[in-house]
Amino acid sequence: MSARAAPPAGPLRIGPIVAGPGSRHTGSLRAIQLADGSWVEFPLMVVAGTRPGPTFYVGAAIHGDEINGIEIVSRVVRAVDPRALSGTILAVPVQNPLGLRGQHRFPVGLLLKSPLDQSPADMWACFPGSPEGNSTERMAAVLYEQVIARAEVLLDIHTPTTGGRYAPFAFLPPRRLGAGARRAEELARVFGADFILDAEQGMYVGDGTPHVVLTARGGVGLGVELGEGGRLEAEPVERGVRGLTNLLRALGMLPGPIEALGRQIVIQRMTAVRCQRGGLLHLEAELGGDVAAGQVLATVTDVFGEVVERIRAPHAGPLVRITTFPTVASGERVAQIGVLR
Repeated sequence: MSARAAPPAGPLRIGPIVAGPGSRHTGSLRAIQLADGSWVEFPLMVVAGTRPGPTFYVGAAIHGDEINGIEIVSRVVRAVDPRALSGTILAVPVQNPLGLRGQHRFPVGLLLKSPLDQSPADMWACFPGSPEGNSTERMAAVLYEQVIARAEVLLDIHTPTTGGRYAPFAFLPPRRLGAGARRAEELARVFGADFILDAEQGMYVGDGTPHVVLTARGGVGLGVELGEGGRLEAEPVERGVRGLTNLLRALGMLPGPIEALGRQIVIQRMTAVRCQRGGLLHLEAELGGDVAAGQVLATVTDVFGEVVERIRAPHAGPLVRITTFPTVASGERVAQIGVLR
């Protein structure tokens, strides 16, 4: 199951880091300059093994409220002994430093200043970026050209937006990309996701997402969603640590057995379930479990305590995502149900 092994070369140079065999480094990679003269910089971790092997990229917090991934990346990469590693790990635990400052998906300060100029604002959707574009596109270009493009395999770690929670869930590049997309499904199973989204349409297969871009250019990329946005959670972090360790072992980069994890159910899309009435939301179905058509997923009560709506599943399937905000307005998403492949 190992990926193509690159032959030994000279020291790896990324920004200020020069990584020879058997070494570990932390540093920062300069991206864009702000009005006060300070620079936005990506935190960078590099572990160079003593034997040939794949170059593996792992990134987190490309949306600034996706906190769990930061902990997953730092824990796993810090624990790797370079003497036991085959290949190279490139890790960027915070792919959107400006977003993290405000714990918001996007760089809020720039959006408030000049919202029209900051479109596109979602860095995740504008890879490989452009050195001549707006601030978001320029940050994507630096990250892609100087780090991601060096990798053969990519894992992009997410959570949903603040106020939402996913069961451990992986998303793949579209099948039209051929062998790389099929290899991504194998790695999603190794990671141990409960649900694996194999879609041909929608945001998870957008042409500007990093896992799709790398796969289209001959690598293998996939992403995972773990836990809830805006929180640091012990259980999703532990699950992510185990899954990421599995990947490094499956790629032949680290020794050790691959742990069996997750339900590994493949879905082709998710149905968003929305409320019709506003009020307080009371969830009644279990995240990650299977629901029947017509089953009550949640109730909505008004501020006087009266039940004003019972929200039912439109079809059977696994409950992949729930809303955790206690209040809802008409039309807000309450849950997402997977449709099996």
